[in-house]
Amino acid sequence: MATKFDSQKTKHQLFHLSISLAVVLICMTSMQYKRSWLHLGSFWNSLIIPIVFTGEMLKIILSHYYGHQDNTLLTQKQKQKKAAYFTPRELAGGLMLQFLCTLLFGFVCIILGAPVLQNYEQTFILAMLLTLFSVSPIVFLLGAEGALQVCFCEKPDFLTKNEETAVELFKYNALGGMLGAWAGAVVAPLDWDREWQVYPVPNVVGALLGSALANIYACSRVLYATALALNRNVSSSSRQRCPIHK
Repeated sequence: MATKFDSQKTKHQLFHLSISLAVVLICMTSMQYKRSWLHLGSFWNSLIIPIVFTGEMLKIILSHYYGHQDNTLLTQKQKQKKAAYFTPRELAGGLMLQFLCTLLFGFVCIILGAPVLQNYEQTFILAMLLTLFSVSPIVFLLGAEGALQVCFCEKPDFLTKNEETAVELFKYNALGGMLGAWAGAVVAPLDWDREWQVYPVPNVVGALLGSALANIYACSRVLYATALALNRNVSSSSRQRCPIHK
């Protein structure tokens, strides 16, 4: 029996991944327009954080748009629990969770070689970028408690099909961003004396490129799965229209 092709899910996935790739492209274009890499470590001069934040919010809006009908399938108890995750207390908890994750990423950056007694602003920018790539989207989508459940590999009770799709795609973005930031540090100790070797430029660029590669990989998987599903459906339709007569 052929698997039913879920066009809504595929559209959601492709639009989500398109936003992620567009964010990276806009960030790289912004860096090229500035004609200087050093602004990446400045909170007020760098556009990377607002661009990434805007992109993540667009993906949250996209998830709510495609998941609007899924909310009708939730039980009353699930709806009440979901609504409770967006109370003022939970919103404050979400902000606190993101702040703590930013501190954690900053601490990890220092452990892995970032300057301890200087470049605080640069470390804060890098830590905030990693938080936006990993924890923030889940907090915006599911609230603080839902995000904690996802971080501890638990599935929230109220999670809809479209929200589950978004969470899976957010994981690609988070993993790619963190691995890219770590890999970008490889060029820092080289004695080339280039502007783009100054901390945290290679880490920020690495996070963006890692995110792009992870989203390209996710996009290839979505397109491959879509092609297989369409091929199965076409083959099934052909067999039904042209039965084999003995």
